[in-house]
Amino acid sequence: MSGMSEYRDLVHELARLESDTSAGAERAQRRLARGRESVEKLRGDLDEEVASLAEGCAALRRPVPDLAPEPVAGEELDEVVRGARVRLREASDARLAAMRAAQRPTFLPRVHHILRELLIYGAVMAACLLGQVLWLGATGGGDSTWWVMFLPPVLAALIGYVLVGAANKPRMPMHDRAGRPIKPVVPHNPRLGVTLAVVTMAMFAYFAFFA
Repeated sequence: MSGMSEYRDLVHELARLESDTSAGAERAQRRLARGRESVEKLRGDLDEEVASLAEGCAALRRPVPDLAPEPVAGEELDEVVRGARVRLREASDARLAAMRAAQRPTFLPRVHHILRELLIYGAVMAACLLGQVLWLGATGGGDSTWWVMFLPPVLAALIGYVLVGAANKPRMPMHDRAGRPIKPVVPHNPRLGVTLAVVTMAMFAYFAFFA
């Protein structure tokens, strides 16, 4: 009787082990299936990020970084998922950097717009004053002095205004999520141009009437 009891116990233990093994295999299969789905989703997201990044870099004429997933030896699923997530994060960061670069102005993108406008208006007014002084030296002044004192600085201020608008525009047109273009907000300070024009007039008047 004891032998039969031990036999039944062994049969029961074997059945339990087979059941545990089967359940463990099913859990492993489910875990593997979920892992593969995660990998496929990550790869799809990575492809979208790389496509967006390539489009932005092409518009900005910047090189596209190599974000292709590195091959992982064997079937180390955790390593594949971890590597895919790292690459996806790198692609997102690189795309964000490219978009931020695209939002910067064309001329001197890293400086404040006031300094940029001051440089542009200043350069235009300096050229205007140089032209006025050369005219004054060539003609010695005369009845046209008043016209030369006022008109060129006014024209220079208008030219500076146009140049400032072009220099402050982003290098790449931006679009919303629906693909519609977003009109860029371009800062202008026409009072700066007017102020420099008045200064130019005063300097020319000094050379024409007092120097």
